[in-house]
Amino acid sequence: MHHEAANNLPGTVETIIKPIQGEAEKAQIAIESGDDPNQKIRIANILVNARGEVVSLKRGASVHIVVRPTPKTPTE
Repeated sequence: MHHEAANNLPGTVETIIKPIQGEAEKAQIAIESGDDPNQKIRIANILVNARGEVVSLKRGASVHIVVRPTPKTPTE
């Protein structure tokens, strides 16, 4: 059985960035672990919950970021 490598990182939504013309609203997330205490990521704030409903992150929300490698195709 093949197990996929993954890393779970806790974070907090710092701010919601209003959309620029033609782009989606973004959420800036501060990652609470790792070597760099100022590490942040930005993602499109368009998410779907377990029931298939569209939801968005709110400022101050606690999140868990799951990082997984892209699987290689047989030709790589």
